[in-house]
Amino acid sequence: MPTKSLSQWLDLISKAHPSEIEMGLERVKSVFKQLPTSNSQEKKYYPKIVLVAGTNGKGSTIAMVEASLLALGLKVGAYTSPHILLYNERVRINGVDVSDAELITSFERVEIAREATPLTYFEYGTLAALDILLSNDLDVLLLEIGLGGRLDAVNIVEPDLSIITSVGLDHTDWLGDTVDKIGLEKAGILRPNGLFIGGECLPDSVQNKSQELLCQSIICRHDFNVNNLEEQQNTQLIHLGQSQVFKGFPRLLLPENNLLIALQATVSISELMNPDNKFLQESYELVIGAIESVNIPGRLEHVVKTDKHNVFLDVGHNPHAAIYLKDFLMQYASSDVFVQVVYSSLADKDVLGVLRNLSPVVDRCLLTQLNCHRAIPLQELSALANKSGLKCIETYPDANDAFMHALNYPQLLGGSDRKYQGKVVTLIFGSFFMVEAAKHFLETYD
Repeated sequence: MPTKSLSQWLDLISKAHPSEIEMGLERVKSVFKQLPTSNSQEKKYYPKIVLVAGTNGKGSTIAMVEASLLALGLKVGAYTSPHILLYNERVRINGVDVSDAELITSFERVEIAREATPLTYFEYGTLAALDILLSNDLDVLLLEIGLGGRLDAVNIVEPDLSIITSVGLDHTDWLGDTVDKIGLEKAGILRPNGLFIGGECLPDSVQNKSQELLCQSIICRHDFNVNNLEEQQNTQLIHLGQSQVFKGFPRLLLPENNLLIALQATVSISELMNPDNKFLQESYELVIGAIESVNIPGRLEHVVKTDKHNVFLDVGHNPHAAIYLKDFLMQYASSDVFVQVVYSSLADKDVLGVLRNLSPVVDRCLLTQLNCHRAIPLQELSALANKSGLKCIETYPDANDAFMHALNYPQLLGGSDRKYQGKVVTLIFGSFFMVEAAKHFLETYD
């Protein structure tokens, strides 16, 4: 029988299970144990495993840690989700997306191993990713939790380091309707006596769970931080159980929380690789350079830059992310720059919460319809936007029309209560589907 193409495999696994999501680890664990690569844990040399959970900041944190460890000469594998343009983006080896052939081979192995066990699309992909990464000679695996933590398929492996970047309200139907409930689900990636790096302002449920498990906890703003001293930023990190100060801090359009976690994680992983290693300023400078040069698609990605118009793409899709996006846009709004957003969303997101957070800094909001069965209908999206406090709302059934009108910035003289200085910033955001559509449009836009 001829080998299936990658697109055929993706079509097959998307239809293999009646539900898009089925929480639980028993099925995935049973299949994983049948994969030849799962037995590699018994080998003398096994990569250090890092699990990364969080409402926001997972993908960007992994990208920065990946770049940092590669700069330090380590061999690194990464698994993230979802992808923006190509499925191959989900699995990287030493910073390079894996090939179709590698994915196909692992899907074939998973299919044989599962026998009659039903698997969801994400579970298939997770098992294939682990199969690929464990088949290679790598020092560190960086694995992103897809949903929650405790019952997520990625949580079948045993981590050497667990990271929780942030906790906010999202996926409430699955994880709970309070940050404490959601935090407890994410804390499911912690292990007894394990190493744990946490972001700032995590809920009590995470802290309580880490104490119950006797984790070695290192918390952002409490144990590690960035300090402005005489106009120079110094970063205080924990290494070998002691506070150590390094000169410098990355210049990147990302939350300080994520940047600090990436730096602390890099130092902690280096220590795990070599417990006697003294992390020096020279190594730290390599890390800073790597982080500042890293490309993170869909995370305030700067795709158009002219004297009069700047366009950014962001996959942010919940109120927690919208708060950071509002703070980012505020710098433009306060400088009399015309601020507009192009937005759409999946139906299960807190659209009203997102738009209410952004409404104080947005002059014009262009709403559109996502080409996805999970998308919120445009009429419903518009009704919520009208309740949010936004002042100038336009609707476009076709996303390309919305992008075209947004990029045609000379027509933006109306709709603003502020003095308009002839400069525009556009944020296209709302989901991975939104960023994907914008990227396809920009490929043909002149």
